[in-house]
Amino acid sequence: MQLRKYRWSKDYESAEEELEALFAHKKITAEKWHAEEFEEFPAHSHDYDKQLWCAEGSIVFTVDDGSSQGKRISMQPGDALDLPSGTTHSAVAGFTGAVCYESHASKRP
Repeated sequence: MQLRKYRWSKDYESAEEELEALFAHKKITAEKWHAEEFEEFPAHSHDYDKQLWCAEGSIVFTVDDGSSQGKRISMQPGDALDLPSGTTHSAVAGFTGAVCYESHASKRP
């Protein structure tokens, strides 16, 4: 998996119900989580590939790209992010918080 941001919805007024229908259609198992307004998630990494989908609000991920600042990836409803295993990342939710879903695409042996 490569680091990649993309749209899961072509509609900029996308709804959570649309995302859940997409999961059902593609047989994706994803867990829903909430972030409070301006909630911060410290830098960490995972030993599995992760896919993230933003359903409501906004969240900004900062991914370690070798620079001192990191690469900032802003997500709004309708955005998705593929995050490869071992990628160090942190995040901060926007002023209304965020509702996101995530799935673990694969695990390292």
